[in-house]
Amino acid sequence: MKRYLVLSIAGLIGTLTLFGQKRNIPKAGCSTVLSEAMFAKKDTVKDRGVADNYHTWENGVTLRVKFMPGGGKMIREKVMQNAREWEMHGNVKLQFVPDNEPVTDIRIKLGQGLGHNSAVGTEAKFRSQNEQTMNFDTISFADFRHYLGKLQKKGNYGPYTTRDVEKEMQTDPDRWDLKELRRVVMHEFGHALGLLHEQSFPGAIKWNRSDSAYQYYLETQGWNRAKVDFNVFEVAEQFYTNGTAYDPKSIMHYSVEPWQTTDGFSLKDNYELSYGDKGLIAALYPKDRKESVNLVPKITISNFTKLTVTANTTRKGLVIQPSFDLKTNAKLGEVYFVARLFTTDDKYISTSGLFYNWAGSVGTYKKVNLLPNTKISYNKLKKNFELFLPFDYIPALNGEQVGVEFTVYLNDVANSQMNKLMYFSSSAPMSIPQR
Repeated sequence: MKRYLVLSIAGLIGTLTLFGQKRNIPKAGCSTVLSEAMFAKKDTVKDRGVADNYHTWENGVTLRVKFMPGGGKMIREKVMQNAREWEMHGNVKLQFVPDNEPVTDIRIKLGQGLGHNSAVGTEAKFRSQNEQTMNFDTISFADFRHYLGKLQKKGNYGPYTTRDVEKEMQTDPDRWDLKELRRVVMHEFGHALGLLHEQSFPGAIKWNRSDSAYQYYLETQGWNRAKVDFNVFEVAEQFYTNGTAYDPKSIMHYSVEPWQTTDGFSLKDNYELSYGDKGLIAALYPKDRKESVNLVPKITISNFTKLTVTANTTRKGLVIQPSFDLKTNAKLGEVYFVARLFTTDDKYISTSGLFYNWAGSVGTYKKVNLLPNTKISYNKLKKNFELFLPFDYIPALNGEQVGVEFTVYLNDVANSQMNKLMYFSSSAPMSIPQR
């Protein structure tokens, strides 16, 4: 059960005037990837500030990065070169490894039509090793002026299509807009290190929520009103700004057109790391101390090998046994291990019961308080953890198969930040005996 929500940059269509013609040139935006599993009734979507403190990597980490199949030598070199810009300012290293490396932290896919997006920090761990955690839409890196100039010389005066440029790239590759490539690579690797969109800073932008704004995103992105609200208009809580001031020069800020705001505020794309970007990454990954002053409770789930779900007719319920390793950091927090049922069309099964209810859906959970700096293995060498869901609390399914979703949530009580999704996995659909 894969469920990801896309946070996209506004203004994905840029207009280029060339050779006396006005031509819409696609400008791929960024879509940071977050798990949709967190968006049940009790879950929050308002944690998109300057940085997602709960999904930053350990300080001093060396992240193993590889390219998925595809992409030429030159564009790969440019990606690596610009990604390493972050290493200069934070205590983090990017180790680019061969394509056949079996276990990596970040996996990059270069290709057309993929969009620009990245998992946010350690949410990359939600992905399997054969799935990319970062995409770059290489067609948007093309030097359009060069290729449209070639078309002009051939007598093709438009209107031009992306396919026209693609054909020219096949015979004349590696003509890249290096300035745009640099901007996008640094932006996406900012996400990979845990940074989020700066335009979500509280009170920074007075968004225009008119019908025309919603219509624009419907026509250009295919988004309904709910997606526009989440992708564009949601504002972060003050907690996630990490004490910083709004930074309109941040590489993590997307451009804003005057019509998108009520006061005419606008902003062009930024192409370099700002002073604020450098300061924030240095604060999250300090070189002069062991841990960040912004440290929050975090847990790391690793070596998740299987999710065993058994319909036990003797005990009259589902026995759910995930197998994984867990490590805590120096802060103490409450952890919830949750199992919920979902249907074959990826919907939770609703319930109004008082028992076996998680956020209004059928589920079971255990709450534990884990000690700081602890390492625990669950169901590895021995069976030492299970969740149980009685058949009697599962509504009539009428023969429909269901799957089990296993999630790990963190409650940071001290900071009043609840239900932080730290991991999720899911089983294949199965039939469940009914009472």
